[in-house]
Amino acid sequence: MKGEPIMKKAAWVAVLLGVSAAAQEVPVILQVDLGDEVRYAGDGTETSRVAQSPVPVPPSPNRAVNFGSSVIIGDVITVNGSPAKGAGVILEHNVRLNPAPTPGAAISDAMQASVAVHSLEFLKPNGDRIGSIFGLGAAGSLSGWAIVGGTGAFVGAKGTMTSAAGRTTRTTSQAEDPSMRRINGGGRHIVLIQLIPMFRPEVLIGANGPVVFHNDHNLVTAASPARAGETLIMYAKGLGPTNPSVNPGDPFPNVPYAIATSPVEVLVNGRSVPAINQIGVPGTTDLYRVDFRVPDETAAGTANLQVSAAWVRGAAVAIPVR
Repeated sequence: MKGEPIMKKAAWVAVLLGVSAAAQEVPVILQVDLGDEVRYAGDGTETSRVAQSPVPVPPSPNRAVNFGSSVIIGDVITVNGSPAKGAGVILEHNVRLNPAPTPGAAISDAMQASVAVHSLEFLKPNGDRIGSIFGLGAAGSLSGWAIVGGTGAFVGAKGTMTSAAGRTTRTTSQAEDPSMRRINGGGRHIVLIQLIPMFRPEVLIGANGPVVFHNDHNLVTAASPARAGETLIMYAKGLGPTNPSVNPGDPFPNVPYAIATSPVEVLVNGRSVPAINQIGVPGTTDLYRVDFRVPDETAAGTANLQVSAAWVRGAAVAIPVR
């Protein structure tokens, strides 16, 4: 038939598109809530008066002058609703691009108030370091910042960061003492991150399926399923840096054990349970033992199991539960 070659071509295009879509990296979404955020405007304050006032100081009217700069500092409070600590720091430099500039602004086909460097440092609630994410972009732009890398759990990360609506950053003169920031108070800032990590945490898969054991070290199988309320031993990879740290490619030590520094959770049918431990297996370079307890309300049948490290989830695997 006359239309048959076209249909065959369409079928091939559909197949190719399907392969392409399957190969795409799906970003991880992180919502980072920051509090007590303050913009310290570079407003021409004399050097001797910078960071000296214990109380807020209104910025000088010339703070928006072109080629001026500001420093924004805030505290990380939560990530995806989970308690966290850390710091958000933005360095802004005014360029005031405008197709119809007023005197002092810069002529350009683009509209852009300033360019900025964005740093987000993440800590566990106890203060242990997790890692950092760094971005570059136009301050206030709807397109946000491009993630140019990271450290710790976020080494090699890429993606984008944007500010959610409703930001209430307080602006002050750079004469205000930043050690008083939490006392004087600041605003709220929500940063939405589309993160493509260099690696993701995954449950190890062996010849007989997921490598998950009972406490007696017998493998969880259809003939020996897990039980609700039972503590299981799971082996995973991709949980990131450890303490003590090891050089890339070097095996984890036996004494002391290398403990993954990222916050690690296990999800059973989507319900998050904390990891009891997260130990780098001695002699290996990317294998971790994670113990966890199956929630009491887990129904008999098949349970989906995922591991999460630094708020990045791996693919789900299935284990039998009785």
